[in-house]
Amino acid sequence: MKIKKYSKPSILYYICLLFFITAILIPFVWGFIVSITPEYEMFKNTKKFLPTTIIFDNYKSLLDFSSRDSKIFFNGISNSLKTSVITIFLTLPLASFFAYAISKVPFRGKRFIKFILFSTMAIPVLATIIPLYKIFASLRVLDNFFFLSLVYVTSFLPMNTWIMSNFFDTIPKEIEDAAFIDGCSKLCTFFKIILPLSLPSIFASLLLVFLMTWSQFQIPLILASSYETKPISIVVSEFVSKDSIKYGITTAAGLLAVVPAIFISIFFHRFLMHGLSSASKGK
Repeated sequence: MKIKKYSKPSILYYICLLFFITAILIPFVWGFIVSITPEYEMFKNTKKFLPTTIIFDNYKSLLDFSSRDSKIFFNGISNSLKTSVITIFLTLPLASFFAYAISKVPFRGKRFIKFILFSTMAIPVLATIIPLYKIFASLRVLDNFFFLSLVYVTSFLPMNTWIMSNFFDTIPKEIEDAAFIDGCSKLCTFFKIILPLSLPSIFASLLLVFLMTWSQFQIPLILASSYETKPISIVVSEFVSKDSIKYGITTAAGLLAVVPAIFISIFFHRFLMHGLSSASKGK
């Protein structure tokens, strides 16, 4: 048996990798520098990149639970968590049922339904947000966590159905046939055989739904207009006073807001990569 020898990455690979990492880190570094720069230094006519005076007042204000900025910030965090949890609990069951039907259940019009479902991923959010606003306003369901989450569900359902259905395709039919011989129905096979085998894909979908919900901006900007429902992505953009924009506290809040998503991506990146790779192997 021949063992394949892999050549070492070339210098071009390392150059591209360094460029990629730098392009990702520059906004974070720049944002951190702005967050620790006093407001009076931001508009100085100077060639210095770093501030002469470093302050952490913006972070102290956001992490001081007695301050107004902290209450607004953590209220946005709470709202994002609520919508993320609701969206996850609605999306995953629906996506798993749809994916099983598309992957394992033969029925007439299956290809057409699959095409229609997946083609909705190409529809931009801005094409539907104004009609959605009018519907929500007429039904008086604006500023509502559940109905806001329903919009997220309709946005994320096709992608997660695609990921799960492609993973279900990799499960051998012989396993299902053995379950049928033992007396399992399709529903029993789904819960006792398919779902346990698909936990990596389901967990990857869960992480994707969380990350996509956490980063939503356009939908809640229109459908969530009060601080009772605004997610952190909207709250961060609204740290403004009557006469000026608070650049320091805005960048500090933005950096703190991405910390949960970054930690989740780092600790569970294997599941995310597994889910994306399984999606690329679909029929």
